[in-house]
Amino acid sequence: MSSRSKWGVFWLLVIGIVVGIVISASTVSVVQWAGSDKFCTTWCHSMDGVAYAWKQGQHARTPTGVTAGCSDCHLLNETNHPLTPVAYTQLLFAKAEAGFVSLIGEIKGNYSTPEKWIERRKVTEKRVIDTMTGNNFKNCRGCHNLEEMYDAKKPMIAQFHKGFIDKPTNCIQCHKTAGHNYKEVDAYIAENKKFPPLEDAWKAAAK
Repeated sequence: MSSRSKWGVFWLLVIGIVVGIVISASTVSVVQWAGSDKFCTTWCHSMDGVAYAWKQGQHARTPTGVTAGCSDCHLLNETNHPLTPVAYTQLLFAKAEAGFVSLIGEIKGNYSTPEKWIERRKVTEKRVIDTMTGNNFKNCRGCHNLEEMYDAKKPMIAQFHKGFIDKPTNCIQCHKTAGHNYKEVDAYIAENKKFPPLEDAWKAAAK
């Protein structure tokens, strides 16, 4: 191989590596942007009531300031770090599937009114809970390590949860408002026939 050919191969490799890095970085950036709380709570009508209920749940605002956002709970493997290439690929497919389902719902107008949203919520909730149960609440366990739970004032809580370390469980059975608290949003819709303003969620939650 001539010297000129070797340099040609070298620069092709360099360009390929640079392009690969740019594509990978762009993919990660897009996934993070499309999984941000701002994106999830403002881009789809189907999330108008859900976002309000999330802000009134136990995960949106906590005493320690640690927030569990939309992707933390609903995007497979989001809370499990570090991610292997296989796990990240699964995350991308889960993101694509969730986006497709939401898009179809928006196109069909399944959630275009508060009444439709409430009517279909049980079906949506069941689908989400079935998914979480199917992976043994993997995302919850990614943040909550049951082996390391400790509260000197309430030792029985940690002791109780130790029984679920290696066993299937349904976190939502006990922690019903951890992700969403629909009490205020349902009351607002019943009275006003529309979704409550998202910017008022913090005020209502502080009452």
